[in-house]
Amino acid sequence: MIRLQRTLLSLALLVTISACRSLSSTPSPEPQDIPPDTIITLERTICFGTCPAYKLTISADGAVVFTGEDYVREKGTVHGNISKDQLKQLISEFTKSQYFSLRDSYISEEDGCPESWTDSPTVTTSIRINGQYKSIVHYLGCQENNGESVFPKELKDLEDTIDEIIGTRKWIQ
Repeated sequence: MIRLQRTLLSLALLVTISACRSLSSTPSPEPQDIPPDTIITLERTICFGTCPAYKLTISADGAVVFTGEDYVREKGTVHGNISKDQLKQLISEFTKSQYFSLRDSYISEEDGCPESWTDSPTVTTSIRINGQYKSIVHYLGCQENNGESVFPKELKDLEDTIDEIIGTRKWIQ
């Protein structure tokens, strides 16, 4: 009986050691990689006033290209970088906003814009990822008759979040 208990105990110990070895030799899964075709853009146009006009392009490797046009501190092309985590956060924000299910434009009456106030800027965003592409043109002068903006809040939040993550302010002010 004692011999059987020792044998079972030895066998249990062997199985435990083998399991621990296989777990320690298995590499931990890497966070999901960013698709190599990923490109995100945001472009803001001038308005009747001093609205900054610029374009951002963010590549899959985290490279950022800022092209300043009007009412910005940095005119011309400036290069920067964001981390892999920041890029993943940007992609997550596109997902959170359900970007691919939004309209392609929020400009005219056909887009649900009952009234257009003139001289407002336009924001154009786009994303290319995993072979899919979408662009949205958003005229900020698209208003309800009572002056309320007409567009999904998620779109406006996404536009602002892109600027925040990139740190666009350093090139504008």
